[in-house]
Formats: sequence, structure tokens, C-alpha cells
Amino acid sequence: MMTGCSFPSPPAKAGSLLKSSFASIIRHPNYHWNVVQPPGFNLERLPLLIENTHKRLARVQLECLPYEEVLKRYDRPTTLFYLDPPYFGRKLYRYNFETQDYEKLAERLGALRGKFILSLNDVPEVRAIFREFPIKPVTTTYTAQKKSGRRYGEVFITNFAP
Repeated sequence: MMTGCSFPSPPAKAGSLLKSSFASIIRHPNYHWNVVQPPGFNLERLPLLIENTHKRLARVQLECLPYEEVLKRYDRPTTLFYLDPPYFGRKLYRYNFETQDYEKLAERLGALRGKFILSLNDVPEVRAIFREFPIKPVTTTYTAQKKSGRRYGEVFITNFAP
């Protein structure tokens, strides 16, 4: 545990913990330490980081609601939705989707007035369910993995040509 360090505010402490933690998962509220090099997070840069984050997100609306409610509430031609549902066929989350949930999502997205970007794991079932939309395959690495460097296939699904 880091001692002798004072934070300007509780949000500053939370931000420092998130920046210093593994994949923003705080299981034990402690800090990175290393005897060979300094930590990668410089507390003196925190005010600038908060200011830049504030500017970047000034016009972003974040919600914690079921996706159906978010789509219903904010669907208009000028809206861009980013959807990141649970991975298909993986039981990694508190709330997982079944095949019929993805089918319902595809149907709802087909009626959307706004634009959307949907990211999912690249599996044949996903491609079949969302076949009416443009699908762009991508490869990515995950920061929260045991062994770094492994590449994974994902797809970006949209209702517009990127």
C-alpha cells in the first residue's frame, strides 16, 4: 500500500487506482511498484488527464440501462450508437446473451433510425444473425489476458458504409 501520498480529491484517488490497475479491475486497492523503473502513471499529470478526458467526453451520453431502453430513448437520425454486447457463446459476464437475444438485437437494429456500430467476436453464428448488415472483420489484442500478444478476431457490424 502506498503511504505518504495525498490525493487532491476522492475522484483523483479513484482515477489513480484505475490507471494503475490491471485492466481497470481493482481487486486490491494498492499501487504498482517497481525497484528498476518508476511506475508508468505520473500523479502530477492527473489534472491534465482529467481535463483532456472531460473535453473528449463533453458531448457523450453514457447510460446504464438495458439496450432496448437506450435505443428507444435516443433513436433519431443524428444518433450514433456503439453497442458492445456480451461475446457470442461465452459465459464471461454477469448477464450473458442467448442466441435469441442476438436475434432480437439484430431485428431491433434493423428498425433503427440512427446509425450504429456493434462489436462482437467473429464466429459463424454472429455473421449469420447479422448478415443483413455490413460486417468488417478486425483483429485485436486484449489488455486483460494472461498471456500478452495473442490476436483475436472480432467484427464491426454497422448499418452504414464506413
